[in-house]
Amino acid sequence: MTSRTNRHAEGLKQGDTGTAASELEHRRQLAVARYLDGDPIEVICQEMGCAKSWLYKWKQRYRAAESTWSQERSRRPKTTPSKTPEAIEAILIALRQTLAPDGSAPVSARVIQDHLRHHATTSLPSLRTIYRILNRQTKEVASPSTARHNSHDHLAPRPKSS
Repeated sequence: MTSRTNRHAEGLKQGDTGTAASELEHRRQLAVARYLDGDPIEVICQEMGCAKSWLYKWKQRYRAAESTWSQERSRRPKTTPSKTPEAIEAILIALRQTLAPDGSAPVSARVIQDHLRHHATTSLPSLRTIYRILNRQTKEVASPSTARHNSHDHLAPRPKSS
């Protein structure tokens, strides 16, 4: 919800998303119904405390004649074309386990990239991409002091501390 819709969802608890969603849907339906009844857009927006663009958005969705027109839609992209393929991620993780089977010595992104350069035929991920994949896999975040001068030569996932 935006700050504007938060103001109008008075009395709703933050964790009560079902009620908040139905309240917002009701507000959208009311605004469109008032528009269809002939109320001027300026008056509707002023009385409801909303922007004209908000009302135009819901008016357009109403005209699309979908039964779920008043429900919020996800803004998440349907695809992520720049995401590293899972097969390459699996290769990176397997390569790290091969180079350091006991996990005691961290394997840097540079070592893995060099190994891939000499042995792989797939496209080569950047050092930062390799580092992020390995770091995500170990569920650890590197300290800010390791990211100096935008050089990724020294980047390696930190060993798990006990």
